[in-house]
Amino acid sequence: MEKGVEPEHDRQDVEVGMVAAVSHEGPGLKRNFNMISIMALGFNTSNSWIAIAGSLPLAIAGGGTVTLLYGILVVCFAMSCTGLSLAELAAVYPSAGGQYYFTSMLAPAQHRRWLSYLCGIIGIWSWVAIAASLSLMITEGIMALALTYHPTFIPQSWHYFLMYQAVHIIAMAYNVGLLSKTVWVYDWAFYFSLALFVITTIVCPARSAVHADSATVWGHFVNSSNGYWSNGIVFLTGLSTPSYMLIGLDATMHMADECLNPARTIPRAILSTVSIGSVAAFAFALAMCYSVIDFDSLVDAASGFPIYDLWAQASRSTTCATAFLVVMISIMFVSACAIHSTASRLTWSFACDNGIFLSGYLKQLDHRQGVPLYALGLNFVACFVIGFLYLASSSVFNAFVGTASILSQISVTLPIALLIWQRRSEVYLPSGRHFGLSSGLGYFCNIVAVVYTIIVTIFLCFPTSFPLTGGNMNYTAPVLGVVAILTGLNWGFYARGRYEGAHVG
Repeated sequence: MEKGVEPEHDRQDVEVGMVAAVSHEGPGLKRNFNMISIMALGFNTSNSWIAIAGSLPLAIAGGGTVTLLYGILVVCFAMSCTGLSLAELAAVYPSAGGQYYFTSMLAPAQHRRWLSYLCGIIGIWSWVAIAASLSLMITEGIMALALTYHPTFIPQSWHYFLMYQAVHIIAMAYNVGLLSKTVWVYDWAFYFSLALFVITTIVCPARSAVHADSATVWGHFVNSSNGYWSNGIVFLTGLSTPSYMLIGLDATMHMADECLNPARTIPRAILSTVSIGSVAAFAFALAMCYSVIDFDSLVDAASGFPIYDLWAQASRSTTCATAFLVVMISIMFVSACAIHSTASRLTWSFACDNGIFLSGYLKQLDHRQGVPLYALGLNFVACFVIGFLYLASSSVFNAFVGTASILSQISVTLPIALLIWQRRSEVYLPSGRHFGLSSGLGYFCNIVAVVYTIIVTIFLCFPTSFPLTGGNMNYTAPVLGVVAILTGLNWGFYARGRYEGAHVG
């Protein structure tokens, strides 16, 4: 045994974990996803270029086009390293538990329970935040259409609240009643997303009456902190938009029990999500940056949805922009369904290991539909309750959805850090795995992933607007504190006496 490898984990233990991960198929679960379907689900979950489109105001305010473009390159590099690291682990331990299963296999025995618990519960929180953020984006897109074609309409908070809840109801209904019969919907949404990306990327620069010059696009940095932060810190805080584009990289891992040959397909799906997503996000952002000169005007867009106004300006046609937005909203609805699918599988898997309250109910499956009905219900209820934050304070709601990047990255990076701790031993990464990295490249990717997570966790909690007021304060850190308290309460009152780590045989 290599130095640095925990003696409690011998090769036989790991082989048991590998077999349990690969062969597990819970009663009622069906392997409906082939290579294309699982790849489509992974892409639909992140939809990188749409994530950039929907969060454009944050990028404009946090350094302008310089932060957006260079930030995308930085995040693509870091997330490629993260994706390669996860793909390597998924090739050995394909399981619906994903990162918390990896953590159970890699953590020192005395720390296995609490580390894997922390990884799993943070992952669940991240998916709730991701679902909430996408639902708000869909709501804002629909409201933008209403404002454009009914200028006298004055939307109220409760309008957004009801639309937000409607999105979750539709996603829940689809997962319960239609998913097992219509997996092809993810395939078509994937094709439509790529088609819309290509069309908007070509049409906007081609139709735009004016184009920004390269010196402005690549060199004009906007320090929106009024001198409170240096340009370097403004750039790092401005990573909030680029970091959002590949969020939920673990999505396909949680569908491992429902896809064919998961040890091969899951790593490929992860890598395809990163590679296609990176190219699409950068190309789209670049085209948009050259299509409009006055980005500042988009921050206070009349429609309330800047990308819609940008498309209208660049294409010189409101009808064209409307067509783009309608297709984009349709794609985002499918993304919402995909997010609820993968989130419920993680919740279900975690409940099977008694990691969350009401696990006795949450681990049950609807055998007729082949879905974890109660786990879907819990995720729906969590998103429903979070919606009330919008009525109380949009700033607090935005802070919660802003935790998505941080929580998701922490969750997927924890097992990567443990892989470094175990010195990438062959005990944990057998040489016969379907996908693997060389020792040097593996260490490099693992370290980059950990460093990136530390940077994101620190700087996305920084305020971006000055002088500080109650309305522009960044409440991400306090929200993370509340999440930590709830996580601790679940551990203290439930999981501590029941959770033993991921079941491996």
